[in-house]
Amino acid sequence: MSEVGRNEPCPCGSGKKYKNCHQKMETQKGARNRTYLIGLILLVFVLIAIANFVIDMNNRGNVTKPDGPAPAGKVWSEEHGHYH
Repeated sequence: MSEVGRNEPCPCGSGKKYKNCHQKMETQKGARNRTYLIGLILLVFVLIAIANFVIDMNNRGNVTKPDGPAPAGKVWSEEHGHYH
């Protein structure tokens, strides 16, 4: 099947030019598909960011005191996981 030109009659039989009939629908469908794809990509990025945040929050309590003596004038805080 050959491609229909913009100014040729629409193959649906409406009597309108293709550009004023089904080409508009085809263009809108393509734009809608791009919108869905962009939305899906953004959703994946948001879910990855949320997962990283949750993992980071869960790992905050797992920090252990480093080996060796504390720096001069510093004490280890178990609650915060670093020297004060």
